[in-house]
Amino acid sequence: MNLQRFSFQRHPELAWEAALTVGGLSIIALTFVVYPRFDVALSTARPSLSSAEADRQVEYAKSYLTSHPEDMNTYVALAMAYYQKGPAYYVEGMNALEKARALGAVSDQLFYYAGVMYSALGLPDYAINEFSKYLRHHPRNYETMIRIANLHFQQKRIDQAQALYQEAIGAWPKDATAWFNYALVNKEKGKYAEALECLDVVGRIAGQLPPGGLYQRGEIYRLKGEPDKAFELYQQEIAAQPDYVPALEATETILKAKGEVKEARALRKRISELKKKQAQANS
Repeated sequence: MNLQRFSFQRHPELAWEAALTVGGLSIIALTFVVYPRFDVALSTARPSLSSAEADRQVEYAKSYLTSHPEDMNTYVALAMAYYQKGPAYYVEGMNALEKARALGAVSDQLFYYAGVMYSALGLPDYAINEFSKYLRHHPRNYETMIRIANLHFQQKRIDQAQALYQEAIGAWPKDATAWFNYALVNKEKGKYAEALECLDVVGRIAGQLPPGGLYQRGEIYRLKGEPDKAFELYQQEIAAQPDYVPALEATETILKAKGEVKEARALRKRISELKKKQAQANS
């Protein structure tokens, strides 16, 4: 399971990361739309290169390394350039970063970059290890704490995720992202009243739930055994996001249970078409 002190649009990657799993945890990739804000001091200290600048840095570093194959700083620069180029280049980025470490690079910032790259490469345990090292150097770093919690959630280590979200709420009690993710943890643990209360807090802080939030509220009511209330919330989500597949699929399930076969079949056709379009867009 996308901040003034919180903003649903500003950094959606962190909240959505928790929703990257399937089944009961599908919320985390489809609903964690509430990304946490980044630590201002830290984010401004991180490099930011245009695509063209990153390409030039890669070429320069490669050229320099042909005559200086043991230059640690150049390997760091190469790793950062690949990082800036995005996930498609993270394998090369990690290779360069590990070479820099082997040559003696010890900056704590490298733990953060390695964590992001390992996470994108589908290696959550490696990512958690790197982020945890970074957090030991920066124990109040919000972004890193939420990233680790989200990774634990993806791995269904609910207790570890819960502890970190609770810690984040204790440090930032008006942070809607932490409250939203904590609601999902409570939902997974079967604490439905607590989950709904957390979503209420999100609404009070942010003025609204993030995309997928109404669907999640509906899921909680479904699990509580209140399908009519769940159906109503799914419809509200679809009204706001007509192509939101989880809410459409949940609606289809309820229609089938009610014996409304014709409506369910029509919805299944729509869902199949949407999934096909989404697959084509991602290919």
